[in-house]
Amino acid sequence: MTCRFGLLLAGCVLAGCKPQQNALPQPVPAVSVSTPQKLTFDSSTTVTGTLSASEQVQITARVAATLQSVNFKDGDLVQAGQVLFTLDPAALQAQLNSDQATLVNAQRETDRDQALYPSHVISLSALQDAQTARDQALAQRDIAQINLGYTRITAPFTGRIGRRTVDVGNLVGTSGNTLLATLNKIDPLYVTFSLNQSDATRFGIIAARSAAVGQQPVDVTIPGLSEPLHTTIDFVDNQLDSASGNITLRATLHQPPVNLLPGMFVQVTLHAAAPVSQLQLPATAVQGDSVFPVSADGTVSRLSVKTAPGSGEHVILLSANDATQRVLTFARPDLVGKKVKVSNEAQSQHD
Repeated sequence: MTCRFGLLLAGCVLAGCKPQQNALPQPVPAVSVSTPQKLTFDSSTTVTGTLSASEQVQITARVAATLQSVNFKDGDLVQAGQVLFTLDPAALQAQLNSDQATLVNAQRETDRDQALYPSHVISLSALQDAQTARDQALAQRDIAQINLGYTRITAPFTGRIGRRTVDVGNLVGTSGNTLLATLNKIDPLYVTFSLNQSDATRFGIIAARSAAVGQQPVDVTIPGLSEPLHTTIDFVDNQLDSASGNITLRATLHQPPVNLLPGMFVQVTLHAAAPVSQLQLPATAVQGDSVFPVSADGTVSRLSVKTAPGSGEHVILLSANDATQRVLTFARPDLVGKKVKVSNEAQSQHD
């Protein structure tokens, strides 16, 4: 008997036999899943803006003459057409008189030659020379009239004028145009501000640039005023600044408070034209650019998505589809291709 057992044992060793063991089933992991939560809210953002005049002109002396009078006080509100400065017209009036006399004489010569030409007393070229001299004299007379008009400098629009830069008695215009004062149109006032590319896209300004003009509401908060001023965007620039990545926008304040001046800083709050809807997931559900959907039979897969930072411990899901209706609440790349058991099926939509 002992011999037979030894032979059997030896034969089993030679055949590579191993003791038989029972295989244990692998446990199915229990996981928590989430579905994107839809949030709808009024979106807004606040940036710093700058007030600027809707029109600005530099009042200059365009002819050489002595400044004769200043007809305003520095900082006055002046009316369109109001005479702001007068220059001594004496020299320019004398030049106009001289040019007028030259024109009269040239016209007389032309009339005489035109009368003589049919009888061939003078040649055609002589008549043409007289006509040319008459035309040149006429042009010189017109220039003299224009220059004389420059001695009365008027406001091109109603606005607030700054301080004068030249006092009465000084000679101006001798070496080009002399700056006398700057006039700003302060009704309306422009509010200029910038948005980064992300915000401009979020508010639909880049996608519908022309449609945004006149429709996108903004609130302008000004220090010292208890209530913001309400207006809309009326200008969107045609390109982004390549250095900052911002796009320039502008709103207009009609009949602004009198204490507002160009150059002041204000706070501009931009509101979405319509409520914004976003889909959110817990940030823990995303690893890199992937989420991990769980199919109806409990199989885990990997899906690439686009996300943006959300509020709190959430991310905004920018590329949702049917596969994202049930994803692992806690990203587990090691479970891809495996079956899992959902432990929170009844509460799969996260709070």
